Amino acid sequence: MNKIERPALIEVQRGQVMVSTTLTPPQLEAATNVDAYDPERGNDPNNGYQRRASPTRMAQAAVFYGEGTEKRQGRVFEDRQGLMPNPIIANIRSSDDSEVEASEGLGLPPGVEIEFHDEDDHEQILAAIESEGNYTATGTFVLDEKAIAWIVDGQHRSGAVKMLRDKDRLSDDFPVPVKIMLGFLRGEEIKQFYYINSQAKSVATDLTAELLQRMARQDTDEAEYLSERKNKGSLLAGAAVYDAMVKNKSPWLSRIRKPNEKISKDTSIAVSQFISSVKPLQSAQMPRELSPDEWARIIDAFWEAIARLLPTPFDPTEQPGDWVLLKATGVNTMHRVLADCLPIVIQRGARLSDPEQYEQLLADLPLLSGIGIDHTGEERQIDGAEFWRSASIASQYTGRYGTDRLVGMIRGLIAKTNKSVTV
Repeated sequence: MNKIERPALIEVQRGQVMVSTTLTPPQLEAATNVDAYDPERGNDPNNGYQRRASPTRMAQAAVFYGEGTEKRQGRVFEDRQGLMPNPIIANIRSSDDSEVEASEGLGLPPGVEIEFHDEDDHEQILAAIESEGNYTATGTFVLDEKAIAWIVDGQHRSGAVKMLRDKDRLSDDFPVPVKIMLGFLRGEEIKQFYYINSQAKSVATDLTAELLQRMARQDTDEAEYLSERKNKGSLLAGAAVYDAMVKNKSPWLSRIRKPNEKISKDTSIAVSQFISSVKPLQSAQMPRELSPDEWARIIDAFWEAIARLLPTPFDPTEQPGDWVLLKATGVNTMHRVLADCLPIVIQRGARLSDPEQYEQLLADLPLLSGIGIDHTGEERQIDGAEFWRSASIASQYTGRYGTDRLVGMIRGLIAKTNKSVTV
């Protein structure tokens, strides 16, 4: 590796030296490495600690950061030309004591030099190291072939940069931001890796749906990219329906918990769960594609019908969180039932936003029943709204299997009410 010289911010935190700088793609490839875990070596204390890089994640990052085109499945896609403000984090390890002593008191690992623009800065940095204090200065960061920057966080971005460079989709002068810790021993480096990865939190699902929908509204190209390349089409469609319900001031919104809203029994289902529950409607056999506003009106009409048949859960004095019907299990179940009802309403030539149509189809819904224990401790048949109360019969039908069973039971009731129609 040729000597690398880069302008840098020299930072001392509690006596530990780090630098913030940038490397070009060729420099990044030459100066960095990944300490990957080898399954053949098992729990060997000298084994690596990094997961094996995912080609899929690297390719996804490459599409975002690239500045060229990619041909896939017979189509040519433009790279996103995204920016990379977040730095790759790496560490250049210390070696033996004799080499550390040769670094003019800075305690730098082999192959690393720092040239300060101001001698006073040099003295202040030395003082901060000695006192385990803090200081920031500017200088020139110099690496030679002895220095290996072991990537702690960002191996997929680093791999994407190499992939793009190999395919001429990223210029060689693109400045890749890096934060380099200087002189951490390997054990401390592993600790940093663990805390960075174990404490990092992904964006909450509710916020993901909101942010994706916001981006799609602002940019039609972004919407197409999210749908086609990131497989977010279903999520975006559901979020668009929720948006339409908000715009139309749907009466059911008060039961849906918004992002960052505290969990309480005043709401019963999170935004993300509601959006996911709309997915079966997107695959329903319809004569034409419906707009989000049309879907919102259909959903409102459907739940109006349920409220007429089972009024107690919807009573203003009741807490939505006390009813399985209004939680994820109930909403997922009923929206799958709605997908079954739609072709029947279409066959009748009726309006899809007419609550009476669904009230007729679900007329036997209050007959749904099961054996449970009442307040006296006696077994009895529980039906009507009480079937759907928390800790009652419907609470036994959790997960996908439980929802399948509930859907099947309600389908049977629809078939009974409409003998001439196969659902």
